[in-house]
Amino acid sequence: MGGGYFRRTVIKREVVPLIVIIMLSVIVLVGSSYAWYNVSYKSNDINTITAGNLDLVLQNESGIITLTNTVPQSDSSGLTNSAYSFTVKNNGSISSKYTIYLDDDTIDGIRMSDSNIKYNLEKNSYSTGAIGLNTLNGVSGKRKLAEGVLQPEETATYKLRVWIAESATTEIEGQQFKAKIRIEGEQIKHIANEPELRGDMIPVTWDATTSKWQKADYTKNVWYNYDNQEWANAVTIKDQKKRAEYKNASIGTEIKVEDMNLMLVWIPRYSYTLRDKFGYKIDGASELSQATPGAFDIRFVDTGTVETGTGKYTGEIASNYYTPSSFCWGNTCDDETTRSNEGNEEIPGIWISKFELTGTADNIMSTPNNVSIITQSISSFFNRIKNQMNKENGTTNYGLSGNYDTHMIKNTEWGAFVYLSQSKYGKYGNRNYTNANKEIYQNKSSERKTGCSYGTSNNSNSDYECHYTYEKFPEGTGASTSGTIYGIYDTSGGVAEYVMGYLSGYLGASGFTIDTMPDAKYYNLYTNGIGIKGDATTADGTSGFYGDNSGFVTSRTTSCWFKRGDGYSTNDTRVGIFYYAGDDGNGHSHCAFRAAISIWQ
Repeated sequence: MGGGYFRRTVIKREVVPLIVIIMLSVIVLVGSSYAWYNVSYKSNDINTITAGNLDLVLQNESGIITLTNTVPQSDSSGLTNSAYSFTVKNNGSISSKYTIYLDDDTIDGIRMSDSNIKYNLEKNSYSTGAIGLNTLNGVSGKRKLAEGVLQPEETATYKLRVWIAESATTEIEGQQFKAKIRIEGEQIKHIANEPELRGDMIPVTWDATTSKWQKADYTKNVWYNYDNQEWANAVTIKDQKKRAEYKNASIGTEIKVEDMNLMLVWIPRYSYTLRDKFGYKIDGASELSQATPGAFDIRFVDTGTVETGTGKYTGEIASNYYTPSSFCWGNTCDDETTRSNEGNEEIPGIWISKFELTGTADNIMSTPNNVSIITQSISSFFNRIKNQMNKENGTTNYGLSGNYDTHMIKNTEWGAFVYLSQSKYGKYGNRNYTNANKEIYQNKSSERKTGCSYGTSNNSNSDYECHYTYEKFPEGTGASTSGTIYGIYDTSGGVAEYVMGYLSGYLGASGFTIDTMPDAKYYNLYTNGIGIKGDATTADGTSGFYGDNSGFVTSRTTSCWFKRGDGYSTNDTRVGIFYYAGDDGNGHSHCAFRAAISIWQ
């Protein structure tokens, strides 16, 4: 965890309002009645943790948990019980990490074992499903119930349900369970913003033992770890019935790839700076040069931080940090002088499609081991993404809802994951790869299958096959931006990808006209060969990194739109994540697409 914290403050007082008592007063279970008594100690005031600029508030508690069926319950029945609701809000001026515990309270009898109790926790409408209380981490009855990170003015709303497990036997007669909620708050700088799900997105982790994706626990931050190059992943489900089943399924349930229609990777908001010409060297990497560049200094920041440095420094101390415009959503974000204009929204991160877009032009997906969509003009595919993946269609087709915008990826959004990859949080920092293998492996599939990998950084031959699939470690995962299965794939080779970035005044064969161009927030506009800071072209001196080809958009109609990554069949030694060149914007067999999702409060 980067940075330091100011102070930790812990609430252990009984003003944090949940005390639940289960009393079993009958001799036998069969045919008997149970009574679930609830006592709630509440303060008339909002409960607050305060330390320096940290101001973490517990508010909006809802009353008492009540049960209409007082016998041991099935999971399906327990999930319908009344819930205890509460909201945690950060009223401070800096990001706050918080942890919610469920602690044992004193009782006057025999304590019921956690193995006889089930619970369900919802966070911002995401459900953990039914979980045994005995599975929670903690000692001496101090169970870690949930954890998260709140940016300034951000809230997290929870609903807690508790019930007696259906498997409980007569051994629990006369036993009690009594607990209360405790919150620990910690003020921290430079921590990755928590991934924000929209609608029915499902967070997932990879089970290496079974080689399957499984439902992750969104109420805890253990499902991602950028320090270990484990970037947060989420998926959407195409079938609405299965979507509902997965949403209510328990943590650890397998999420089948064949049921997914979008796989997404979270790029948390950050500021960057680059030392001298080539960054700094990480142990195990080659000596610094243009062909073997070093790491960007990256620090994660909240939405209240907009740094405007040069993005370059010399010496030993990193300085002059810059917050890329990819983390600003609005029509005038790319210009530093207008970024703060009304209507622009500073956002905590971006979801990027994990693979090039697959499926068909009328049924857009992003899944592995499938053929990338090609032969679509930029305007055609931009409009298809907008129409299929937003508003009512976004909800119907992907389960998306709330404050989000799905769109064809911009050039600056491509740059956002490039710089993260070329840092200690990405493949460059992944110590499973050394020297030349720090470079992202190329997808050399002549069939244009997504997620393929050549298996090494030596891409000079013409063996155009899918040598390793995306889950194979380390040969396959070496083709991802993190060097783990959790990164973004198909960024080197596969098919070149059109991005929304073009030379001012030249629309080429894109299908757009001056009258049909979308709002400026959906594209990057370039003039006179000048790149935009953070886009991994000319502005930060990254042209030619790893020997990748670099050709800026020009006034020719055949090269006025940016494409990135390049394809499998071109000059293999010049293909890569830093590659950029111009094309005409028309549909071609050598050009594919990728989607991004911007989210805001």
